[in-house]
Amino acid sequence: MNTCFSPLGKAGLFGVSLLFGSCAQETAVPATAPTAAPTSSALVCGPRPESSDYQLYPLGDQLAPIGDVMPYFDSEANAFKVYYLKDIWNDATHQRHPWWGLSTSNFVSYAGLPVGEALSCSTQGCEQDYALGTGSITKKGSTYYAYYTGHNPNYPSGCVSHKEGVMLATSRGLGQKFAKDPGFTTIYAPTGQGFDEQDNFRDPFVFRDDASNRYQMLVSARKNVNGTWRGVIARYTSPNLKSWTYAGILYDGGATNYFMLETPEVFKLGDTYYLLFSDIDTKHVYYRKGPSATGPWSLPTGPDRFEGNGIYAAKTAADNYDRYLFGWTNRLGGSTDGGNWQWGGNLVAHKLYQKANKDLAVSIPHTLKSHLEAQSEPLIKDSQWGNVTNITPNTHSYTLSSPANQDVANVLFNPIAPVRYKLHATVSYSSANKDFGFLLGACDGYDDVYSLRFVPGQQRFSLDKTRRSALTTTTVATNDVPFPLAPDTEYRVDIVFENSMVVVYLNNEVALSSRVYRAAGTSWGLFVDNSTATFKNITVTKP
Repeated sequence: MNTCFSPLGKAGLFGVSLLFGSCAQETAVPATAPTAAPTSSALVCGPRPESSDYQLYPLGDQLAPIGDVMPYFDSEANAFKVYYLKDIWNDATHQRHPWWGLSTSNFVSYAGLPVGEALSCSTQGCEQDYALGTGSITKKGSTYYAYYTGHNPNYPSGCVSHKEGVMLATSRGLGQKFAKDPGFTTIYAPTGQGFDEQDNFRDPFVFRDDASNRYQMLVSARKNVNGTWRGVIARYTSPNLKSWTYAGILYDGGATNYFMLETPEVFKLGDTYYLLFSDIDTKHVYYRKGPSATGPWSLPTGPDRFEGNGIYAAKTAADNYDRYLFGWTNRLGGSTDGGNWQWGGNLVAHKLYQKANKDLAVSIPHTLKSHLEAQSEPLIKDSQWGNVTNITPNTHSYTLSSPANQDVANVLFNPIAPVRYKLHATVSYSSANKDFGFLLGACDGYDDVYSLRFVPGQQRFSLDKTRRSALTTTTVATNDVPFPLAPDTEYRVDIVFENSMVVVYLNNEVALSSRVYRAAGTSWGLFVDNSTATFKNITVTKP
């Protein structure tokens, strides 16, 4: 494969990228400071300490990280109830990922559900649900059925023969706790058909398929397919939500062998069905399209993802008007950008919609956008370097041009004080032999920075925490999303900041959710590197 596309996987198959940027092998070039230092005050690149003050991207009960989500729209309350796995494990009260929940009607403020712990773990070490995994909620009549993963970390032992199985709890209302159904027979992987029969059988998703007049259940599993172990999505059917029959494999990954296709979901928009799943290895959320709830499933016309690796275990729910995607952005160890990836984090929600070609796209929820545009926050320019032109007097609108690699032109700004705010700009480029975009946590304006960068030569937008002098065409991005780019085309950019949460929306088509501790309260700016780009009407607004 051409290394120009290597960071993108399947998304790198955009052949048009060769028209808009150079794909030549690039080697790291030592960074050099400008020959004459620009006038600048001392830049601030030490971030504010991580805060627990999250409103737009909330944490869970008692500020616990949020794990795999199970959103449900409560039409009676006109609010989304977002159940989640509370990230506590092996504590003295025998809580191991119990279900808790949040409620929101506007994606601006969230409240914990009054019921508190909605589904509890067993206190008995030999019970299948000694720990809980994710699942889904469906309603029949006046009863809510919560299917969940029973996960026992004591497997294997003399009293635990399966690590995972599908179990059931019910409730007469979303304001009540779910009561486990002792009469329900736990569903384990089918025997004698090549499945991993003791492990890797989780994440049940249940929905009613009107075409077949039956309920469908999807389960993440692993199976030996023609001599090769693959992650698969198993399918079950039921007439009554109590008795379930194995109905084969819904999807086995097609041309890609995934270790696990986690938290699968099927939903319908218009006349098209969509299969959504999370890849346990890359942490990317992927989707497929099909003519029915059982497929066959095909790749979309464009990229098969609309987000980066900063939103995981995502599922959707729809109100009376729109469908929304919910997931979580992971933390990093020690609350530092160099820390190890950690399970669980902050809740993120995007509006999800269908494009004209029936591919999927995401945008900022309109209520969140309005909330963040209530007041203007003044921008204070610190300095600039290189070929920079202010194209519209009395506005922050600039054209920047750089003639060679590592010859960065920039505009730097003072830190922005509010905890939460939105940055907006319209961005275009006339040439891009390398990249251009935004600098975060700027210790200088050319190397010791984080880059939110447009990379036309690879048809993607990425976050890179790597020093710019070490970036090459084969650098694996910290986070990226495929995005088709063409010269002389304007792209709307909205970036939402809340403490270490940074969520980018491009043209209200794709998003990039990331954990960037160095973003909070630090110097930032614009840059071009061997490119010419225009940034129009840069504004910052806040609630």
